[in-house]
Amino acid sequence: MTDTTDRQRHLIAAYSAYYENLSPDTVDQLSSMVTADFAFTDPFTTVIGPDKVCAYLAKTFSETENPKFDVTHTAFDGDMAFLRWTFSARMRVIGQWDITGMTALTFNEDKSLLTSHVDHWDASQNFYAKIPVLGWFIRRLARRVAAL
Repeated sequence: MTDTTDRQRHLIAAYSAYYENLSPDTVDQLSSMVTADFAFTDPFTTVIGPDKVCAYLAKTFSETENPKFDVTHTAFDGDMAFLRWTFSARMRVIGQWDITGMTALTFNEDKSLLTSHVDHWDASQNFYAKIPVLGWFIRRLARRVAAL
């Protein structure tokens, strides 16, 4: 294993632990793992900069009950790492919310910090379809497309 690979593995282990232990008290601990122009993208938004990402993640605790991330798998390929994870929380509008997703992470040149985080998960079925009224339309549309 090269130093770069060890550095990447250590960084991804720390980043995974950050998410698994995320709380209102720990949300601001992101800065030591990311670049100043770190970009976070999920199906809802793109946020640039560690302070803005921390503020976005902090909203999780005001908008949900008992949010929890569990990183289940990690993979590396050159200048990227991939995480498979589950997220669960309770929301007023949709009730229990359980998602399985993937995150693509990119490293800076010396592989010491992360430059981007891009989440991939199905927002239509895992979020929008659970919203009353809107969910009925999305589920109906999905059935019609599946029947094509």
